[in-house]
Amino acid sequence: MKQSSQVYLVDDDTDFREATCELLEGAGLTVEPFCNGAEMLQKLDPEWPGVVLCDVRMADLDGFGVLKATQDIASDIPFVMITGHGDVRMAISSIKAGAYDFIEKPPQPDVLISTISRAVGARKLLVENKRLRRRTQNKSGLSATLVGQSQAIREIRAQVLRLAALPMTVCIFGEPGTGKSVAARALHDYGEGKGEFEMIGCAAASPEEFRSDLAAIAPVTATLYLRAVDRLDPKAQAILVEYLKTPGIPRVIVSMSAEAAKAPEQSLTDDLYFLANVARLDMPAIRERGRDVFFLLEVFLRSASQRFSQRLPSVTKDMIRQFERHDWPGNARELQNVAERMVMGLPIGLAARARQRSDALLPYEDAMRQFERTLLSQSLRETGGRKGEAAELLSIPRKRLYLRMKAVGLSDTGQD
Repeated sequence: MKQSSQVYLVDDDTDFREATCELLEGAGLTVEPFCNGAEMLQKLDPEWPGVVLCDVRMADLDGFGVLKATQDIASDIPFVMITGHGDVRMAISSIKAGAYDFIEKPPQPDVLISTISRAVGARKLLVENKRLRRRTQNKSGLSATLVGQSQAIREIRAQVLRLAALPMTVCIFGEPGTGKSVAARALHDYGEGKGEFEMIGCAAASPEEFRSDLAAIAPVTATLYLRAVDRLDPKAQAILVEYLKTPGIPRVIVSMSAEAAKAPEQSLTDDLYFLANVARLDMPAIRERGRDVFFLLEVFLRSASQRFSQRLPSVTKDMIRQFERHDWPGNARELQNVAERMVMGLPIGLAARARQRSDALLPYEDAMRQFERTLLSQSLRETGGRKGEAAELLSIPRKRLYLRMKAVGLSDTGQD
């Protein structure tokens, strides 16, 4: 089926179908012919922005039966009847039954083209108006999903609404707890498509597990959200590249860490980078959103009080000062935990966390050693423990790799 077809032509006369298709297509209209109404009805979608042109006298299901079934599916799709010559009574009946217009058979070419073009224009305008109303409703509804009044979150809401209507891959970046999963779900909920939303966590997936997860995606899935795709190893990334090239897959949304946002091409293979990084959404941290912390706090407090059947707690001036001074390293997830502790009457614990972070600040030499150990470990993981390949990946001699592994306390094991 051509989804772009502007006209569905239903007639059991093969010669008439072919001649009418040629006439309408010559006028610049796209037509899909059907030999009976049942075939057309199986493919009819309520959101289809086209027109049905249907003969009255057909075997099995006549034009009036097709009209009624079409109205049951989508009452606002223009339905043009083709009636026998001089059958005025039938023409009037078709209009009363809800047809957009009728045309005598055999039709005059200019009358047929004019009537169908007018119906196509009316349908297009109606679909655009419905889409505009839906966008307006979505805009207000999205404020309850991506909460806040800061410029940063306003821009995110605008981007989500804009990208939701476009069937392209979206890459969402952000620190832990900034709402990447919420944004992914909003892209699905406020999009034009229908179907299920499914998520796969990539952080700890082996290539075999990841392949199995992709193979298990349900046929009704409209959006597939791949969380922490930058944590996939190169073999799993190659599997994802194959999947993204497969026709008929769901819309794919991926998320990556804030660190990967600085240079995503360094976290992904070249093939995956160009396939996944089509459109980009950068989720702002709480510390970048000013007074939004208090909008979010209210939402989390109300949710927790209902869940735990507790009264809403008071927010004191001292708490407000602590919230304003705190940089919220855990973002909305941390704020939600604080709200739950407040509802349960427990200390909010921000000062203790701040001291813990201060104590955890390492001296320069120790911090560099920790960084180097992490870098070497990651290189060895990516090469399956083969130290020769790890040295090439890091662009250092193999002997130096051995020395640095020993210096940072990594055991000399694994494949070479």
